[in-house]
Amino acid sequence: MSQRKQAHARCPRCLMRIEHCFCADIPQISLKTEILIISRAREIKAPSNTARLAALALPNSKVLIRGSTEHPYDLKAHLDPHRRQFLLYPDPEAPTLQDFDPQIWREGAQLIVPDGNWRQTSKLARRDPDLAMIPKVSLAPESVSAYKIRAERKAEGLATLEAIARALGVMEGLEVRQQLEELLARLVEGTLKARGQHTSE
Repeated sequence: MSQRKQAHARCPRCLMRIEHCFCADIPQISLKTEILIISRAREIKAPSNTARLAALALPNSKVLIRGSTEHPYDLKAHLDPHRRQFLLYPDPEAPTLQDFDPQIWREGAQLIVPDGNWRQTSKLARRDPDLAMIPKVSLAPESVSAYKIRAERKAEGLATLEAIARALGVMEGLEVRQQLEELLARLVEGTLKARGQHTSE
């Protein structure tokens, strides 16, 4: 293997370049909440994808892949009849997580999170009949995204890991949110360094 190819070799787990691998810093967070992430086969393989990192940090989470021939997408098969389900969706008409009785989160719910930008997630929620049956919840407005790798047309748009972190901050506590936001920061830092940029740019 050439030195150039070696320099660009990626970790098979975090998909960062070997010299920027941060697998040792990925926490293992046990939750009452079960996260079901809906992603696309092409999207989940991208090194900049944050949904994959969320799944690595949350052992009781699952990633359901649309467009995969190996594992056909079937949301219904993963819905727990003993839990309440909610779809995290950026709908201004949807109630925020803070609007619900905290006892619901203490009992353990399933939070379904579409992975993608605003346009992709809105399209998925409209076209998937199984998702249409699940109540939508949203995040209360706060600071803009710290994800500096990809552009989001909507000012309130968040990376998937970032949205999950903020949601779990309400459902599970601020410590969980902080751990996931620190993980996102490591991804941003490593990616920008690999591009020859700095996080402050």
